[in-house]
Amino acid sequence: MNQDIYKIIDYSINQSKPDIALRKYLKYISFNDGRLFVIAVGKASWLMAKTVTEIVNKKIDKGIIITKYNHSNGIIQDFEIYEAGHPIVDENSLIATKRVLEITKNLNVNDDVLFLLSGGASALFEDADVNLNYLQQINKNLINSNADIQEINTIRKRLSNVKGGKFARHCYPATVHNFILSDVVSDQLDSIASGPTVNDSTFKKQVININKKYNLNLPESIINNDTINNLDNVNTTLIGSVKMLANNLKNICIKKGYTTTIVEDDVNYSYKVLYDKLIDLAFNNQNPSNKLAFIFTGEITIEVKGSGLGGRNQHLALLCVEKFKDLNNTTLVCVGSDGSDGPTDAAGGYVDNYTYQKALSLRININEYLNNYDSYNCLKKLDQLIITGPTNTNVNDFYLLLIG
Repeated sequence: MNQDIYKIIDYSINQSKPDIALRKYLKYISFNDGRLFVIAVGKASWLMAKTVTEIVNKKIDKGIIITKYNHSNGIIQDFEIYEAGHPIVDENSLIATKRVLEITKNLNVNDDVLFLLSGGASALFEDADVNLNYLQQINKNLINSNADIQEINTIRKRLSNVKGGKFARHCYPATVHNFILSDVVSDQLDSIASGPTVNDSTFKKQVININKKYNLNLPESIINNDTINNLDNVNTTLIGSVKMLANNLKNICIKKGYTTTIVEDDVNYSYKVLYDKLIDLAFNNQNPSNKLAFIFTGEITIEVKGSGLGGRNQHLALLCVEKFKDLNNTTLVCVGSDGSDGPTDAAGGYVDNYTYQKALSLRININEYLNNYDSYNCLKKLDQLIITGPTNTNVNDFYLLLIG
């Protein structure tokens, strides 16, 4: 394995954590004279809430954290901590969200809600009029389709009583202060975690088209469920994004001696398209005079057709193995910045020009694993998974091609 890989991963992720930016911006916030409620939702919510307790001088009347299982790091005074399902909503998601709605009911104009949002909140923060089984099935269908995150979240907003600006409306007339860690390529605020506290820009025609495109068979009641686009009690600060991740990667690669190029910081298309781009770059830049690093950040889409275990990053890495056998000193690293790729404990995986021969020696048929979408178990046998554990951030995924 290229010895630079884990140092690059550690640096880029640590520099993308939300606490650094949050400390800077919280110093300038002005609160009203009433009560203060702090709601933190997402994979980075524990760290964001902890940072608030260290910076904000005003008394917190009540705080709630909702995060993914195994993503909290201990008790925080004045906070209730809930762990719930991701990437699919579960019963604990609904229970935790009900509790948030309870404590933020009947707020007044002098109250403040500090809303700390990070990726994963679409599954973690949910209240809906449809039953849980239906909610889970629609989400599974969307995630396993080739739908991009904007399409997925457009539908999620129609299913929900808190997404699409509806939670901010629930908090009215209190002031809602949003601090958002973006895991969405465009940094479109209403698409991050399905936009519970910002004005929504989606419209009914989009819902109809997505419903038809992916054969969702949504009832008219959901298609006609309006979102909110006239909020006037909200202010929003973006504290991190996928573009920040790309720049952090560039900085550490340069420090490690690589001539570095950010090729794209807005990947939002099929894994097959990125595969073609990576293979072209790898073959066209062999035997360089200096070490090279090519960076892509964003999120690929994949339609899962097998019953295996894996994630989009692991699948892409494994797909490149056969082509890489003809290259020299070439490594591909595919990682989710949150430490989670699909329903696995891996952040992603890496492959290099030796992986194909390694698979042959272990009698591993890579194509069988690819056809069953079982990249996790294949990379595990190859000892080429990347496992970071929960990272306390979530600014999307990165794909790093190292040559030389």
